[in-house]
Amino acid sequence: MNPYDFYITPEEYEQAAKIGVSAFTLERRIRLLGWTKQKAMTTPMRVQKARGYYDEWTKIANQNGIKYESFMTRIRTGWSPERAATQPLESAEEVRAHALKAMEHVRVHPAKYLRMAEQHGIPYATFHRRVKVSGWEYERAATEPLWTREQTGRLGAQRLREREGDWAAQIFGKRARP
Repeated sequence: MNPYDFYITPEEYEQAAKIGVSAFTLERRIRLLGWTKQKAMTTPMRVQKARGYYDEWTKIANQNGIKYESFMTRIRTGWSPERAATQPLESAEEVRAHALKAMEHVRVHPAKYLRMAEQHGIPYATFHRRVKVSGWEYERAATEPLWTREQTGRLGAQRLREREGDWAAQIFGKRARP
């Protein structure tokens, strides 16, 4: 890049001013944003909606019981000003119904088995771990009672003996004397 690319001639300032680009904006585009001179001088400024652009619609929204924040949130999410100002807010029941409907789409496990697990006193985390990590069937994961620490310890010791044999004899057994 040539260092002279950052120098802006008075004629270039005038050319940019003809399409509404201020000197400050021209300098910023070229020196800070790295635009080419041609692009910086020929790209018009974005037209921003003037303050008070939605004043008329805001009044209509207020008449319809829609707060300014709700109105603007609707505008930012892509609603037309008319729709944002005139469509009534959802009731608490409607919001709850939409949330439940959305929850059904993202549910990981069938609701039937989740209710069954809850009836048997099995926490969701335990049910989920049994299904996803341990590979249990839904029915078994939802109905098999929780184990006590004693039961867990016995099962662990049993599995260790099956896998390693009598490991205590290997450690604490009699040593051969010379």
